[in-house]
Amino acid sequence: MNRWQQTDRTEEIIKNRIAANVPESKIVNKKIDKAYEKIRAMQAAAETASGRQSAQNAHRQTNKRTGGPAGTTAKSGGSSKGKTAARYTTAAALFLAAVLFLMKNPALAAQLPFIGHIFKELEQEVSYPGDYSENAITLADETESADNGQAREENQGQKNAPSSYQATSGGVTVTLSEMTYDSNAIYLALLIENQNGFAADAQSHDSMYLECRTDMYKADNTKETFSDEYGNSLAYMTEGTFTDSHTFKGLVQLTGSGLRLSDYTGCDITFLKFIQELDTGTRLTDTLPGETETISYIEYDRQTYDGPWTFHLDFTDARDMERETPVNKTNDQGFGIEKVVKTEYELYAEPILPAGAEPADYVVTIWDAEGKPLESHGNSLEIRSIYGRDVSRVTIYILTWDDFMECKGTNSYRQPEKAVFEITVDLTK
Repeated sequence: MNRWQQTDRTEEIIKNRIAANVPESKIVNKKIDKAYEKIRAMQAAAETASGRQSAQNAHRQTNKRTGGPAGTTAKSGGSSKGKTAARYTTAAALFLAAVLFLMKNPALAAQLPFIGHIFKELEQEVSYPGDYSENAITLADETESADNGQAREENQGQKNAPSSYQATSGGVTVTLSEMTYDSNAIYLALLIENQNGFAADAQSHDSMYLECRTDMYKADNTKETFSDEYGNSLAYMTEGTFTDSHTFKGLVQLTGSGLRLSDYTGCDITFLKFIQELDTGTRLTDTLPGETETISYIEYDRQTYDGPWTFHLDFTDARDMERETPVNKTNDQGFGIEKVVKTEYELYAEPILPAGAEPADYVVTIWDAEGKPLESHGNSLEIRSIYGRDVSRVTIYILTWDDFMECKGTNSYRQPEKAVFEITVDLTK
């Protein structure tokens, strides 16, 4: 097909797609608004140019009638005016046609550049919502895509790879779009492009499991490694959306018990594999250790995409985003709260327990200023999300594990009566 045949075919596709009914796309709506803004700007420019040309023509006609300056020749303004209007009108029409074509093709619309905007789109949709886009650092360039993935794969072992925020392995390109962090967690926005396509029969349409290794570096050049191998991995899943069969964009929260980013100057994050659990599987039977009853379960098949994809992040310019409010109150039984810690996205309280008490036997819950329990943030039970909540004043409860299990979810209203300790803290002071 030559270029002209391809143009004719494109026009035919546009006409056919315009007649189709498809769901609205927020991304496309924004693009349409921008398209109309450009068209209005084009029209204004055309009117200005036409007005200027008309004035010049009138001046020439006047000079001609009155014997104006030598060399002045009166020309018809119609031709120039028509060309100017036609030029801007044609450009506007082509631009709008392209937008309409995308509007009728949601799959193509999903391919519109979104590097640097993934947090904004997904930050309310994940299980650990937050205003990540407000403090996000854009890492990769919008012009980067998987088209030059082969070159990146060939340079994977080189220090000066084409992009330090893109890596390719096995036909899968991972791009770090954005990052943000608070005192005890790193949040990443990922774009994953699979040359061979993702599994069509996966159980989840908005997440993938992952395995990763994180090497955290300290100022004295020593490092601490977090991974599945050591049982302390900082992440196990990416949540987001498949924009088509070859593209996934999602967020990853890297956090762990006792993790404090201020202890480190940077890290290397290596995604070892991404995993989709499929609808198919094998039914198995087994006996739990120490039990005689046989249980039956399904071991689901998996589609695995092997890496590695390695990225370096620098914390040397990281600012302290943590605020501590001392409490240091206890009751007669020895239960109490040492302090409340508020970060950019989270809130948690450090408990005081009686001598000999096991921390695993107790749970700290926090209610907001409106008397509603804060939800857990990600995979940490006692770290609470503050997204969209009034935490100027909070009430903190300590419950035994058994009482917490009975008084969570729809039964959370029972937490005050079951608590072994309760205190209200003003966080505005």
